[in-house]
Amino acid sequence: MSAIPLLVFAKAPIPGKVKTRLQSHCSAEQAARIALMLLENTLQKVCDYWPGPVLISTWLDQKHPALLALAKKYNVEIINQVKGDLGVKMRESFFEYGYPMAIIGSDVPHIKPDSLVVAHQILTSGGSVLGPSDDGGYYLIGLSTGADEVFQGHNWGSDSVLASTLSICESVGLQLKKLEPLQDIDTWSDLQAVKNKLPALNEYLITQGLV
Repeated sequence: MSAIPLLVFAKAPIPGKVKTRLQSHCSAEQAARIALMLLENTLQKVCDYWPGPVLISTWLDQKHPALLALAKKYNVEIINQVKGDLGVKMRESFFEYGYPMAIIGSDVPHIKPDSLVVAHQILTSGGSVLGPSDDGGYYLIGLSTGADEVFQGHNWGSDSVLASTLSICESVGLQLKKLEPLQDIDTWSDLQAVKNKLPALNEYLITQGLV
């Protein structure tokens, strides 16, 4: 059961296509660079502490040079996401890679190692797990059994995703154990709240005159 895979969901770091809400305070190129740094920090953390295989699940450009460099550096595979909304992408990922499996976002490098270990233990024991985010969504989901309904009927990107997910899980009898809530990084205020935990990112913001 240690072979339970973890997919890191990420967009290729293309300026103007990633972290667009950060562009209230920086350029499209800087936002893309920040997105890449968040991905690398998240990838480093999960590769260090997730007991099973880690894969980068991406869209926009599977062969983006920065993604290829990360895959080589951390010895992970890059896979391409299907077309569709986030729910379709996650549902199809579980369909392809099976159960148990977990998905994590690429902008939670501040996740605690214990949370990764606990999530893996829950899946190993046949349970399912969810990592709530402070914005009303979730940063990690792990399922041990198939439940397509979990990924249907949501207003993705809204602050209602967590509540609607929990409601659907209750209606189909799927119990989700919760990890520690985290603030994923979408807005400039989110970034400011966690930058001191990420030295390389903080240094980049300073050198770019963004703090």
